[in-house]
Amino acid sequence: MMTTKVNAARLIWTVLPCLLACGADGGAGQASFTTWGEEYIEQGIPADPTGQDGFIDGWTLRYDKFLVAFHAITVADASGEVAATLSGSKLVDNTKPGRKPLVSFPDLDAKHWDAVSYQIKPALADSELVSATATDRDLMVQNGYAIYVAGSATKTGPSGQSIVKTFHWGFKTATQYKGCQQAVESGQPILGIVVTNGGDDTSELTTHGDHFFYDRLMSSSDPAVKTSLRFDEKAAADRNNEGEITLAELDAQPIDVHLYDPSGLDAPSLGAFMNSLARTVGHFRGEGECTVSVLR
Repeated sequence: MMTTKVNAARLIWTVLPCLLACGADGGAGQASFTTWGEEYIEQGIPADPTGQDGFIDGWTLRYDKFLVAFHAITVADASGEVAATLSGSKLVDNTKPGRKPLVSFPDLDAKHWDAVSYQIKPALADSELVSATATDRDLMVQNGYAIYVAGSATKTGPSGQSIVKTFHWGFKTATQYKGCQQAVESGQPILGIVVTNGGDDTSELTTHGDHFFYDRLMSSSDPAVKTSLRFDEKAAADRNNEGEITLAELDAQPIDVHLYDPSGLDAPSLGAFMNSLARTVGHFRGEGECTVSVLR
């Protein structure tokens, strides 16, 4: 899959041992949070017969909308000390190019804050708009959506004809992302963030648009078992062949267990499968992971 290189994490990796050994020096700094949809959301997902960097079954896909409602961005430490929390929520359309600012927390103690968390859950009537519109917010609030994606997928048919399927999918999932950690190219992942005296540590809450099309709900511990992107089965759910794939049609389409692995979770249909995958959209600083749980 396309990845984002996290150069900042390498820099922090060199600073972190001293901070942990020496402790905070009494100074203060700032922690900022942005969001980005990476190339798959901004530019589209290509076809790739290897399944590593695109759809294994010949489809290409472009997003017209990728709306996400962020809540409760929190900086804390393992002892339970909370430095700052976002009040309200931010509504973002990550099809808009570039990294979008979400919130900055000034005057935090310069130290290792190892308990960073955030939520993606239904938008609010007063959600602040970040590269989204008032019409987007109305759509999200009226339907109780946390994530809404719209776009089209295209494939060349057996006779050379262009096959196009459109989609407009809203997900009402409420998800907690906690224990967020930065991926590093070598060494152990870094839990949370490191605020330095006079510095501004910036964390990207990355959204991954390819995750909706994974053929596994959880990656395999066997490196020989790969996760691929598939669309043929979603296209086949459009039984009336109107060209629009609805979530109701996906809910009515049983998964093919020879192609899709629910990884022991309850996902009997493509709709249920994709609803579970919606919870995996959120990441931290590119490929960094968080512990994902369901908000009740």
